[in-house]
Amino acid sequence: MKEIFYKIGEVSEMLKIEQHTLRYLESTLRLKIKRDERGDRLYSEKDVDTLRLVLQLKEKGLNTTAIKMALENSEAAGSSAESTLPSTRAPSQLELVEVLNIASKIIEQNQALLEQNRKMEERMERIEKKLDKRNQEREKTISEFLELWKAEQEGKPKSWFSRFRGK
Repeated sequence: MKEIFYKIGEVSEMLKIEQHTLRYLESTLRLKIKRDERGDRLYSEKDVDTLRLVLQLKEKGLNTTAIKMALENSEAAGSSAESTLPSTRAPSQLELVEVLNIASKIIEQNQALLEQNRKMEERMERIEKKLDKRNQEREKTISEFLELWKAEQEGKPKSWFSRFRGK
């Protein structure tokens, strides 16, 4: 069976996204899109399926880095699992399920990291409040000391420090 290829304009219409978005996804996700002799992109059905998956993952809130990791993991899992696929199941479906599983794990890990970040920010805020309080107490102590020193200076001709030097 002859493989069908689509030009970038056709894929853009099929997926309802701009051509520059397709070029951006190809570049950032390092997708290997076939080119003709003029250098024009030729998208296979598998490429279009991958792009559909990428768009679904973007809709779920994954950034391009997470999507790239999911695609890389799915390719590694897909290449090792292809020999054990049942004949009724297409590899693209398995890859879709695998990528979605990986994506959900990434989302869970991201949420856990966000929660840890929130707790760290709360701790830092408490520490900063303690430091501010300690600094205010220190400034108050220094102010009190200076007031005592000034009062002592006004009452005596010699400085308070001179008593410690033995003069």
